[in-house]
Amino acid sequence: MKKSLKKIITVVLTFAMMFAMTVPAYAKEAFKILKTNATIYSSKTMENRRCYNPDELIAYIGKRKVVVESSNTKVATVKIKDNVIWATPQKAGTTTITVKTERETYKCTFTVYKYVNPVSSAKVGKLTIKGTAFKKNAIYNLRYSKYKNKSIAFKFNLKKGWKLRGGISYARSNWGVAKMLPNGSKIKVAGGSGFLAVALAENIKTGQRERIHIYFK
Repeated sequence: MKKSLKKIITVVLTFAMMFAMTVPAYAKEAFKILKTNATIYSSKTMENRRCYNPDELIAYIGKRKVVVESSNTKVATVKIKDNVIWATPQKAGTTTITVKTERETYKCTFTVYKYVNPVSSAKVGKLTIKGTAFKKNAIYNLRYSKYKNKSIAFKFNLKKGWKLRGGISYARSNWGVAKMLPNGSKIKVAGGSGFLAVALAENIKTGQRERIHIYFK
């Protein structure tokens, strides 16, 4: 169980770095994330999500002893697990997350948004997916057997007011691969059921981020 959790945390950190998020290292300068946000997804999306959301990672604290609290637990709760501080969104709003060490105090503004569909359309190989497919959930499922060992292009077209942050990332079910490629790139679907491709969309005005997942079950 611990090995699996470590793999999940490794993937979260990898995705976070690929999307240019700042994850503080265990050092005197730790807990430097001053502002971040996450989305409160529907129960269906949460049930199907196979990995932690990098936006819910506040800081990696190493072996340092800290006390962490949320100023508004109705918006988000916080916990420390395996040397990582996680925030769990509860409802839309803003809360201040405070991290106290023996000598210092750090604060992080954490904003929770309701899910907003940023997708105009998406294309996976020859398949065109309408934006309405992401109206309620940030996830779209495909059959792995149909695409097994095929190199197919993934392209996400976003609605006005949204931009793609970085490119497209992907990972295999055993987390052996995690890379970032330009939008429209071909990716080989391999490694078994659980393969996924992810695009990170960001609202230009509000900064809200939505991760769009294509899962191969």
